[in-house]
Amino acid sequence: MGNRWVPLIGLTGAHSVNDFYQFVLPLLIPFLVLEFGLSYLSAGILVAANLGVAVVLNPMVGHFGDVYKKRKLILCCGLVFLAISTSALSFAQNYLTLFILCLLMGIGSSAYHPQATRFISIHYRKRMGKFMGIFGIGGSAGVFATPIILVPLISALGWRDPIFFLFIPGCLAAFILWRILKEPKIKSSGGFPKVKIRPLILLSTIVGFREFVLRGFLTFLPAYFIIVRSTTILQMGLLMALMLGTGIVAQPVGGAISDIIGRRKMFTISLSFLMLSLLAFANSSGLISLVWLVLIGFCVYSTFPVGLAFASELVPAERVGMSVGFVFGSGLAFGSISTLMVGYLIDISGFYWSFVTLSFFAGFAAILSLLLPRGQIQRIYSDKL
Repeated sequence: MGNRWVPLIGLTGAHSVNDFYQFVLPLLIPFLVLEFGLSYLSAGILVAANLGVAVVLNPMVGHFGDVYKKRKLILCCGLVFLAISTSALSFAQNYLTLFILCLLMGIGSSAYHPQATRFISIHYRKRMGKFMGIFGIGGSAGVFATPIILVPLISALGWRDPIFFLFIPGCLAAFILWRILKEPKIKSSGGFPKVKIRPLILLSTIVGFREFVLRGFLTFLPAYFIIVRSTTILQMGLLMALMLGTGIVAQPVGGAISDIIGRRKMFTISLSFLMLSLLAFANSSGLISLVWLVLIGFCVYSTFPVGLAFASELVPAERVGMSVGFVFGSGLAFGSISTLMVGYLIDISGFYWSFVTLSFFAGFAAILSLLLPRGQIQRIYSDKL
């Protein structure tokens, strides 16, 4: 760990692996609907179960890591658990088994972001937006790789065999992180650490509405391409990768810009354009709709590092894991509700009105972002290592 870039490279690489798993379930929705005869609401319940567990566990796991100084252990064990539970989907023979495995996947996915953000905030205190953006490249590369890698394999082999081997990358990433990371030693600032409750709740709500839009859109987008646009499985995979891959550019750009213009302005601008892009996508077709699809991805992913940096700046150093877990968990709570609502809306009114509805939630989040603290928030707490 003598090289200051080693932790960032390792955490960014593992981030790609962790987020690779995040898009596996939405990618499988069209195949699960056909094989198990599910409604879109039933499919949405599976995603909601996965996210719902993480809602509770993200702040709890973040708090546990902060208090007991077991961040590295939690991070690595979470990756292994997520990898094994995702791989176990290949053995599912009924809806109940799918539901239980989705719950277990949610447990595994709860560990990474709160702990990884704390490591980033320790090693790269200055210009957090920039470094969280670099860290975010890994996550976007991971979700970009999911359809690129899995869709051709599923098209050729069916969905079960490719899913079985997914235990390998998570276990390998956990082993590498265990070797290169050291548990950070942080001295408490003394007493009960002061936390900015109101801005934290407001930030969590805004991130929640962003996740509401993203999860509702992404969960059913593969089915939309296959059923409404009549694409092949391979074409669907390429279209999904087109949107998801925008985050590779959007995250570092969004994080760096927020260091300059402030976190609040970055949220307001990105969420406003997200609303407009969703409306345009729902009302367009052909090549022009792909332009709007790319803009949707860019707008939503540009706010990812902004939210994580903001959350880490609102609390003392020894409570970053809790803060990020709370904000991240709140986002997943909204996302789990969205999968149920959007699934139900698709069943009764189709994809068009579901996407239009999501655009209004993006607009509401943009309005709420105007209430965030002005300017760039700098950490006012001392990090005593």
